[in-house]
Amino acid sequence: MRYAVTWALGLVLCFTVQGVALRLVGGRTIKSESNYFSSLGRIQAGVRGEPRVMMLGSSITGRLPDRAQGFNGLANLGCDGGSAADTLRAIDQGLLPAAPVLLVEANSLHLAMPGGTSEVGQAIHRPWFRVGVEVPAVSSYARPAAFAYSRLLATRTGGFGDAHRDDLGLGSAPSTPAWRWDISEIDALARRYSDELVDVIRRVEQAGSRVIVVLLPPARMEGGEPPPWLRRTISESGAEWWDLGTDVDPGLVQLTDGVHMDGGTAVRTVNSIRSGLNLPDPTANVLQR
Repeated sequence: MRYAVTWALGLVLCFTVQGVALRLVGGRTIKSESNYFSSLGRIQAGVRGEPRVMMLGSSITGRLPDRAQGFNGLANLGCDGGSAADTLRAIDQGLLPAAPVLLVEANSLHLAMPGGTSEVGQAIHRPWFRVGVEVPAVSSYARPAAFAYSRLLATRTGGFGDAHRDDLGLGSAPSTPAWRWDISEIDALARRYSDELVDVIRRVEQAGSRVIVVLLPPARMEGGEPPPWLRRTISESGAEWWDLGTDVDPGLVQLTDGVHMDGGTAVRTVNSIRSGLNLPDPTANVLQR
């Protein structure tokens, strides 16, 4: 009996300490001991509350700042090792809530074409993931290691707070393109994947969300158009298209490893997103967090 009481008190103390630690760091951590737990924590935190915009994608999206860094109304659901298909499918299945605006990263959307689901996408289906959404103290962003890794990351990269507040200088906005495509250029695998995405996006849109497929830096498309299967997907689903990568001045895009944006480029990209969607200034506390 004494052992059980001691164990229970110890557990309560641990959760209390975690809760206090979360409040001290603004409600969530940014980085955990692995990309897997970092992604799960990012998604668990991202779906809490009522964000205006959810950014769905891979680790490229995962490097963008959101409401945790003061960009109110923006929630980052980037999935390291996966793609926007993982969270888009989960939203369609009712496992994750949907925001009024869903930004679907185009850069890595092809990765789910073989039909598989990433480890993070699989974890979203598990009961403990949903418990972590409802109870922050047991979420992946409350893991003890996450506090140390987040501090180390901020020390190494400097975070986003000191980055300048300009954007990519494109002045573009989402639009509904009048594309053509040749079905003969789309093989059977790509056609099945396109069919799936068309159905998923249509259902999500019918449920009330605006879906925008966005190309993020550093991607640059020759000819200014995505491949035929993606053009078909966007056109048939009724989604919008937004290219933030092709025409941007290369001098404004700095990468850490050839793929992922550094802090300054990530801030410029989010500022362009905010401007193109006519969202209020990120320092104005007017959107739901």
